[in-house]
Amino acid sequence: MKVILFKTNRILIIAVTVISVIAIISSSFLYLQTTNLQTQVTNLQSEATTLENEKNTLETQVTVLQTNISGLQSEVVSLENLTLSLETKVSNLQSEVTSLENEVIQSYDNGYIQGVEDGAGRGWNIRDPTYNEAIYFINSDKTDENEYTDDYVCWNFVADFKNNAFNAGYRAGDVYVEFVDSAHGITCFNTTDKGLIFIEPQGDRIVTLTIGEPYWDRNIYEIPDYDDTIVKYAIIW
Repeated sequence: MKVILFKTNRILIIAVTVISVIAIISSSFLYLQTTNLQTQVTNLQSEATTLENEKNTLETQVTVLQTNISGLQSEVVSLENLTLSLETKVSNLQSEVTSLENEVIQSYDNGYIQGVEDGAGRGWNIRDPTYNEAIYFINSDKTDENEYTDDYVCWNFVADFKNNAFNAGYRAGDVYVEFVDSAHGITCFNTTDKGLIFIEPQGDRIVTLTIGEPYWDRNIYEIPDYDDTIVKYAIIW
């Protein structure tokens, strides 16, 4: 009987020991699990706090951007209003310019032509003659009848011929002809159909200018006492 009780007691002790060990192990496991969960919760809370801070920062940035956008929109509206104002002013100025141009044109139509004719004889209607018109003018002009003197030389012939052409409505040019050791003055027309022609106003003759050749026609004039070889010439309109 004693033997049976002893064995039973041992079994009970072993069972209690096992249960105690299991309890300890379970408690340790639960503790570790709880600790891990608390750590995870803490980490999640930290992450949540970080995300919340980032959210707040982004919301602040959005607010700043919205404020900037509102400011820029206000500036755009101001610039649009300024542009409209400037366009209105430009339109008004263009209208004024057009009005002034019309007034100027009207003034020209009403008085300029008469004023120019009264003061200068002709005006902006000076033109190049045709060849026949040039020949007719040369033959009718009286400049060649003037007398060559010490006070009335080739340049005076040129000036009178050109002035008479101007009064007749034609554009004539002064031609400077340079010889080896002297110079001479004649005139010219740039005819609309036969081009440039040179005129000796002292005799109303059409002449030819050729560099390196004598100016005075040996078939008409005596050889002058100077070298009349043409070195160069220039036209002044």
